[in-house]
Amino acid sequence: MDAKIEFVSMVEGLADIEECRPKPAKHFVPEWFKNIPPNPNQAHLTAKRCPSFTDYFSLGYVMPMWTDFKLKYEDEKMSWESSNKDFRMRNHFNEQFIDYVDPNFYGVEGNFIFLTESPWRIITPKGWSVLQLPMFYHFNSEFSAIPGVIDTDVVTQTHHSILYHGKGKEIEIKRGTPLALYIPFKRDSTFLDIDVRSATQDDLEHFNKVDVIFRQAEEYGTYRHLQRQRNKGLT
Repeated sequence: MDAKIEFVSMVEGLADIEECRPKPAKHFVPEWFKNIPPNPNQAHLTAKRCPSFTDYFSLGYVMPMWTDFKLKYEDEKMSWESSNKDFRMRNHFNEQFIDYVDPNFYGVEGNFIFLTESPWRIITPKGWSVLQLPMFYHFNSEFSAIPGVIDTDVVTQTHHSILYHGKGKEIEIKRGTPLALYIPFKRDSTFLDIDVRSATQDDLEHFNKVDVIFRQAEEYGTYRHLQRQRNKGLT
């Protein structure tokens, strides 16, 4: 049987609501990236033509927020409201994390951590974990999910630590808002021996060969060409 990742709802009917269903990340490409022109002039290509962006936006799975939440932290007091009584928030006390770090995401200070009681469980095959990341390129200045790793072949809970950037104001996270990105990985494939060294003659010849290809045909998708060659075992 092929390996798969499962998102299992603990709340009846939630998995039937389209905007609440976790989906491949390609369904959550930010609008600014969709609208950016590929080449505004002949001299410069934009991020639209950079394979690292398009590959990133197609990597992993996104979990959207499952209900409307209003969050506020002011005068050392937290409060929250939910549009559905089945969904709740808790908190991580500042002495558990915030007091020891400089929690700035995108240059916006976070001063409290709300903890979701997520209705979703994630199940992966034995030996697989997930890397949880905030939605970096959505540039949300009001909240961000805290990064971390979950061994979802053992622990399936996905309670999210949400760093609040509200500075005392009430913020709202609407149902369907992209909350966190999950990238599955096989644990025994992530540990490589490390070798720090100077370039050998063979290295230099290989680097030069690739550099020449890029200089001659960058605008024609050289990166993709090299990926295809690699996948065919030709590089």
